[in-house]
Amino acid sequence: MVLPLEVAVFNTSDALNASHHGAARVEINAPDSYSLGGLTPPASLPAPSDLSIPVRVMIRPRGPPPSGPDFLYAPAEIDAMRADIARLVPVMHTSRGDGFVFGVLKRKGTEEEEEEGEEHLEIDVETCAELVRLARPFECTFHRAFDLVRNVDEGVEALIRCGFAGVLTAGGRAEGGCAANLDRLESICDRVAGRMEVVAGGGVRHHNARALAARLARYQRVWLHTAAMGVEGTTMDKDELIRLTEGLAT
Repeated sequence: MVLPLEVAVFNTSDALNASHHGAARVEINAPDSYSLGGLTPPASLPAPSDLSIPVRVMIRPRGPPPSGPDFLYAPAEIDAMRADIARLVPVMHTSRGDGFVFGVLKRKGTEEEEEEGEEHLEIDVETCAELVRLARPFECTFHRAFDLVRNVDEGVEALIRCGFAGVLTAGGRAEGGCAANLDRLESICDRVAGRMEVVAGGGVRHHNARALAARLARYQRVWLHTAAMGVEGTTMDKDELIRLTEGLAT
């Protein structure tokens, strides 16, 4: 039942605490960006010298817009993502297993759908493939932008064509988190079939992690993802993380 655990962190102290309390990997985000879903960190944050576990660095220039879907970026924002990857590559470590996390979508819809106000979103393959190339030799995970994609099966194949090593998802649906979308998570794992990591994230806490692991452990290359965030929404709740990792270990 044991699945490796990735912990999203928003400061160096929490990164170190996560590594000491059972995390197999940390996702590094800018300080105080949890409420925005995580943003690109400063260059000084991703690589504390005594952090031994792999790091995934968030590349996300802004949080959700005031209206409309997220992860649709203007050309200047894509330029910022390119520059951030170039800025961060020198402070990361291939030997540690570091990598990046990002996601870019684009609209795809008929005139009738647009008139009715429906959004048909898909992976921006051209932009994502370029960013994956820029990130080399580091692996890349596609962000939870995946949960806004209408056609999950097409989305999985698009990510593999882009060269992504993994996808962070709550089951291909933005609402409800992993626990509510477990059947959909299993369907994604079936579709991926071990060709990349499936990182199950969204509402993962100590009270539901064991049940998630029990259903997902039979698949290849599956991780769980949590922020183990405290009630104030700025720092990790160490006790929550300990309870979560202890539950996964039993």
